[in-house]
This record gives sequence, structure tokens and C-alpha cells, in this order.
Amino acid sequence: MTTTELSKLEDFQNKGVLKLSNVIDVEKIVDVRTHFWHEINLKFGINIDEPSTWFSNANNPVGNARAKRLNGMGSIMRDLKASGKFDDIERAIKPAIDNVFGAHAWRPLDLWYSLLSFPGSETIWNVPHKSWHSDEPIVVGDANSWSLFVFVFLDDVSADMGATTVVSGSHRRAESLAKALGTSNNEALINAFESVNSGLFENPKDVTLLPMDQVLEPLIQEDPWFHELVNEGSPDKRIQRFMEEGSTHNGIEQKVVPLTGAAGDIIVFDPRCLHTFSANISNLPRQILRLDFRRQL
Repeated sequence: MTTTELSKLEDFQNKGVLKLSNVIDVEKIVDVRTHFWHEINLKFGINIDEPSTWFSNANNPVGNARAKRLNGMGSIMRDLKASGKFDDIERAIKPAIDNVFGAHAWRPLDLWYSLLSFPGSETIWNVPHKSWHSDEPIVVGDANSWSLFVFVFLDDVSADMGATTVVSGSHRRAESLAKALGTSNNEALINAFESVNSGLFENPKDVTLLPMDQVLEPLIQEDPWFHELVNEGSPDKRIQRFMEEGSTHNGIEQKVVPLTGAAGDIIVFDPRCLHTFSANISNLPRQILRLDFRRQL
């Protein structure tokens, strides 16, 4: 592992977010994007080049004022995977992950997710204050997550296109909380993540962990920065406060980071980080796919 790659790994460990640019050739991205929209058109009658078709079905896409997502994309993603349409971009992603995180340390799963979202009705972009959550519990004594989320950009995505927003460093804040608030013998939660943690722990029932739904509230109680984050405020002030200034708590830097990039980029983020979706105020769909990696023994 080179000095640059070690620096990237250290940056990821501290922030929980890492962008890797130009991982996938644009030609391969265009090919996947073509198949992706072909299948969407066949199933939903939606054409990316014809905005009049995006909302012709009043019941799908669904969502709120921030953004709207297509229900029923699972079968399309499974079919694209089974037919080999994702093979070329997977072959580009895997070595990029290995170079930073170590050869064969992480394994891609077979399931791909669509994070396609369409514009909502909001007209001004703001740092979101609702729906902050994490997707994986914190295990006391284990600095690494069980999984990595890899966002794959099929097109250029800016913040105003409904970018997922992540609180960088929040996984480290959660690790500190888990030492004080974590519980053991949480068999139900361990079982819920059996496919993820299988083999990582000798005695999973004895693992001390902090559930995902018990992270945000303690942070709100102990840190004014998080208390402000979950309350409404003007866009200018919130962008300055949370994205530009950020905050430091007990030596841990935290900042709201929109996951933006260009076609062919990938972003890796730790699912233990607090994150949410933002408003798509653009006139374009956000075209992002997600591939999950699992930690290997």
C-alpha cells in the first residue's frame, strides 16, 4: 500500500467518507446508464429525456417535497446484475477498494441498489434537518464497520440534485457513545445483521453494541451542534454552520458532507455515519447506484 493509499485510508477512518475519482471509464458508465433507463422505460414508461413522463403515474415515483424515488426498482437491479450488465463496472470498483482498504479485505455483495431520485417541489436547497439515521450498529472495541456503502455515479451529481448528506466523523462520535451506552446480549439485533457479521465474532451474543436508533438522541443532548442540526434554519446560515464551519468535539471533527461527484466517480462511506437525503431542487434526476461490500475475516 502506497503512502497516498495509506493517507486515503486514514482519511476514511477519521471522516467515514472517501471519494475516489475517475474509477470507472465513462464509456462503461454510459453503457450501464443506457441499459438502466431502457429497463425503467419498459417497466414504468419513464423516459429520462421526456420530463412529462416522470410523474405521469401519480402513485410512483413517491416521496415528499424534498425528492421522489421510484418504487419497484429491485427487480430491475436484479435483472441487470444477473445479465452481467454490471460486470465491467464491478471489475473497476473492486481493485479501487482493494488499493485503499487492503487486498481481499472486503467482498462485494451480489445485490445492487438504485438511488435514483426525481425532483421534489422545494425550490431552495438547504442542509436537511430531518431523517438523520445510521444503517449499522456500533460494536464496542471494533473500529471498523461490518460493511461499506459504495455510491456509483452514473452522471454528474451536485448537491442541489438531492445528494445524500453525511455527517463526517459521526461514526467516531458514535463509537465514544457506545462505550458508555452499549448493551450486550442484544440477540435480536445481532441476528438482524447475521448475514453481515457472520464469522466476525466468536460469540456474537456477547458483543456489546449500540443500536442505530440510539445514536442521534444522545448526540443531540450532549452537543449543541447536533441540536442545531435537527432544527430548522435559514439555508445560508445552515450551509455556513454545518458544511463550511463544521465543529470539533473531543478532538473529533464533524461536518455535513453532500455526496456529490462526476460520472465514473465512486464514494465510499461508513454506514455507521449519520446520513439523510436532501432536496432535489434541480430539473434533473439524481442517477446513483449503490453496491455494498462486506468485511472479510
